[in-house]
Amino acid sequence: MKLFILNDDVNSFDHVVRCIQRYLNYPYMQASSIANIVHTNGECCVKESDDEVLIKTMYKEMVAEGLHLKIES
Repeated sequence: MKLFILNDDVNSFDHVVRCIQRYLNYPYMQASSIANIVHTNGECCVKESDDEVLIKTMYKEMVAEGLHLKIES
């Protein structure tokens, strides 16, 4: 499964970076790069795993923070 963050006009760049750091445990520079890719390309795959529970848990936590995400099998 793959977890994608989608671009939106709601969340600030800083909020997206903080959420990536908090829930995906990525360092600041990597989180900033991901947020920039999301902003530029409209989406970015941020996690790939065979662990469905892990992906769905991350999805729920980040959606609760207001981020827009999608899961692909």
